[in-house]
Amino acid sequence: MNLKLSINPGLIAVILTMLSGTAVAQGFSAGIAPSKFELAAKPGDVIRDTVLIMNAGNKSSGFSLRTADWIITDNQGLEYSEDDLVEGSCRPWVKLERRDLTIRPSGQKRYRFEIHVPEDAPVGLCKFALLIEPAAPAVATISGDQPIRFPVLGRYAVIIYVTIGDAKAIIEYAGLGRGEMSGLSLPSLKLHNSGNTYDRVFGRISATDASGERFVLVPSSFPVLPDHSEEILLVPEAAENGQAAEVAMQYPLQLKGTFEIGGQRFSVEEQFR
Repeated sequence: MNLKLSINPGLIAVILTMLSGTAVAQGFSAGIAPSKFELAAKPGDVIRDTVLIMNAGNKSSGFSLRTADWIITDNQGLEYSEDDLVEGSCRPWVKLERRDLTIRPSGQKRYRFEIHVPEDAPVGLCKFALLIEPAAPAVATISGDQPIRFPVLGRYAVIIYVTIGDAKAIIEYAGLGRGEMSGLSLPSLKLHNSGNTYDRVFGRISATDASGERFVLVPSSFPVLPDHSEEILLVPEAAENGQAAEVAMQYPLQLKGTFEIGGQRFSVEEQFR
């Protein structure tokens, strides 16, 4: 099964598909920690780690677990491939503790997985997702004279990256782009990664608007994957909790600052209209 889902890979992906109306989902009250792993290994290494799975419900819950390949779509979402291996997939390296488990009410379990990196593994990036879903289909009910029950798709995706050997990101900066957050027009960093592993942008850019008010812009945590081009949005620091609509800026903005990615530092000093 292949699914296209628009989610951020640095976060837990919780997908609920429901009909409109007042609905209550039954059967998938869970929590997962952590939401992602960022690991490093050498050829021949065996990596062992655990995911904490919590059942927040008042009944015992069963869970099914599997791996999936994923790619980033043009709109910075994820497309999963569960049944077929994508080219270069490292999923055959992965061993799961079990495919199904049951957790008591308000209980939790540490779920083990292993990544057996082959001796001849090429330098580069191994990435996959660990999908966790209810063993039995969840059900939602719409209230009314004639209650309607229908299935709900509930799933968590834990994103796992493993950098193999001395792989590194090689980044080219192509200037500013434009993006949007909560109706606010914002600059983005146009980046291309010609290296063989991923990286993320770190930094702070000062923005002075037409009225002279100053803002601090910080890059989103979206990864730049090998052989990919991405526009990384610069978000007002005051809007990190999703309050971009409350930020008022008068254009044009005069930007100045630096950011780092892939062991390189880039300077930004230009106007954004």
